[in-house]
Amino acid sequence: MKKPIAILSLAALGFLPAVPVVAADPTPPPPGGKVYELSAQNGSGQHGTVALKPRGNKTVVEIHLIGAATGVAEPAHIHEGTCDKLNPAPKYPLKSLVDGISETDVDVPISVLTAGGLAVNVHKSAEDLKDYVACGNLTKSSMSKM
Repeated sequence: MKKPIAILSLAALGFLPAVPVVAADPTPPPPGGKVYELSAQNGSGQHGTVALKPRGNKTVVEIHLIGAATGVAEPAHIHEGTCDKLNPAPKYPLKSLVDGISETDVDVPISVLTAGGLAVNVHKSAEDLKDYVACGNLTKSSMSKM
């Protein structure tokens, strides 16, 4: 009984090394996921990645932007076309980014999203949808080199 108390006392006093506890992800993403680069648009300075992760007949779309505005919701969509020539009507809505992060379940398989002819677009705000801050084509040439 005295040993555990002594060990706890030594740890509390800093005589034992601290071991960080890291929670393991119980469900790692399945193989077949893809990551694409998002480039800054209109001088926004916002850039990052969009990850597509297959989940059966759905796809998890995860966006991470560096340089995003804090506390501002930035709408995001998947559009037909390319960043240079987007169809203005969104094909698949995504959850707005908050502090540069968004995660959305899209009700189509990853094969549909990666077949070509689609791009992910992020808008400045819900009030300013005409100003794009980041965009990435879902093409093989736009895949991240990470």
